[in-house]
Amino acid sequence: MNITKTRFIGLTALVALLAGCASGPVYRPAAQPGDYGYRDTMLTHQHYRVSFSGGYGTARETVDNFALFRAAQVALSHGADHFRVVSWHTSPITESTAFGPTASIGYGYPLWSTGFGYSTGSVSRTRYESVLQIQIGADVPDQGPHIYNARQIKQNLSPEVAAVER
Repeated sequence: MNITKTRFIGLTALVALLAGCASGPVYRPAAQPGDYGYRDTMLTHQHYRVSFSGGYGTARETVDNFALFRAAQVALSHGADHFRVVSWHTSPITESTAFGPTASIGYGYPLWSTGFGYSTGSVSRTRYESVLQIQIGADVPDQGPHIYNARQIKQNLSPEVAAVER
């Protein structure tokens, strides 16, 4: 095999590996505040705050679905078949990186070197976080506005979650 073909195969494998690392959100607990994943907090014995924070490039709809899926999991884990969404807010989180003047000094035997540069522009990336406050318990009816069947939500969204779960 010639060296060009070997380099091409190596480069293709590297690109595939990097694409796999950068693919979609992973449905998992967030390791810390501001990290990707889900979080839930018990506010009262009947009220919980549930959230899902997606990665850059994750569609808003996916983030909303994962937050709703987590709400269903919380309800079911507390023995509730239904839950009421008391409030639901999805917000964009945008990170911008501006480019500006740069300077560097380096040393390489036998010479010192300096460099200066300037570039204009910026790059911004947006991700979404969906936060729900839910109510579970005997006060939640089986049907009505903002009432969800936890088992149906879990069943209907499981294929989407399983596609990105690791």
